[in-house]
Amino acid sequence: MIAVQHFGSISGGKDSQAVLCRMVERIERKGLAAFGNRAPRFLSADNGHENPITLDHIAYLDDWLGQRLGLRIETVSANDVPGLTDAAAFARKRAMLREEWSKEKRRTRHKGACNRHRDAWRAGAITKGEWLAACECPVMVSPPVPDHLIERALELLHPTGIPFLDMAMLHGRFPSTKVRFCTSDTKLIPLMHRKRLLLDAGVSVIDWIGERADESPARARKKPIQSVRYPSGARNILYRPIFRWSAADAFAISARHGLRHNPLYTMGMSRVGCSTCIMVRKRELRQWAMRFPAEVDRVREWERLVGIVSRRTAALGTPASLLAAATVPGDPDDHGRATIDRAIDWSRTSRGGRNYDLFLAQEQRDADEDGLLCDSEYGLCE
Repeated sequence: MIAVQHFGSISGGKDSQAVLCRMVERIERKGLAAFGNRAPRFLSADNGHENPITLDHIAYLDDWLGQRLGLRIETVSANDVPGLTDAAAFARKRAMLREEWSKEKRRTRHKGACNRHRDAWRAGAITKGEWLAACECPVMVSPPVPDHLIERALELLHPTGIPFLDMAMLHGRFPSTKVRFCTSDTKLIPLMHRKRLLLDAGVSVIDWIGERADESPARARKKPIQSVRYPSGARNILYRPIFRWSAADAFAISARHGLRHNPLYTMGMSRVGCSTCIMVRKRELRQWAMRFPAEVDRVREWERLVGIVSRRTAALGTPASLLAAATVPGDPDDHGRATIDRAIDWSRTSRGGRNYDLFLAQEQRDADEDGLLCDSEYGLCE
């Protein structure tokens, strides 16, 4: 029999909770023989940017799993991975920063026809010289950063122990919709680190993943089952057991098991991982700011810290921006970036972002006087 180990990833959201229920049902129906006679393992990646309510909910699921089957949820972190967020990683960053910030930096902002010429070069239709000869795009020139700002950044560049913040400091920026190291570096890599020893030893791994096709066009293009072979001969199989399910289906299986859902779903949140997600919606951002002022304070401080170790913001003396321009309309004079306070101000405006909405202002007053009511886009409020 081929050695195999099953894993379930637990995020605290409805979909991973539905997968947890599916795995528990399979054990209770068929026993461990359905999992290669090895108890499945459950992993949760803590990146330090979760809402405390989500962490409490994962602890609740851990208790339920322990009482039901005697199994536990293991917590993993980017801090477990050598060279990822440790002192060595920060030492490399400090050495690079001193050298790079001491030089002038030039960057061409290609756009319009120039982007099409670049695509033609990449496709082999023209040479790189022909592309660059036709390029008349503006060149952004950043002068060398003053020594006192370099020294201030170097003083700060040491591990904090908070994976999300440490990764942002090492990258010199927050993640974006195109560069989502919040997922890759603080979740996927730590999860794989826990599995790699098995794969290298020839033990195949089956990952039960809570992804649904109707979440986004990108996820709909994935396959319910994918497989990657490792040099050892072992396979890493990605299994999406609820791929064709709706959100209602995910909530329904938890209800059948008597499990409560993450309370954030009744507080206006559609995502319950990061607090707040870089892809947050306008209405959700407003609810988050009203309900979790301490989280807003934390993000504001993180923007200040990352601003000090980011070349552009360090030179300007401004904070970095957690939320990307694609998510929140920012200042056009600052490449469309918006700090958390500006983003929250925008979330309180009417459509178009030009005028403050009187109804939203009344919502804030009612919340201050009477507290916030249940609010769920999934119809969970009674």
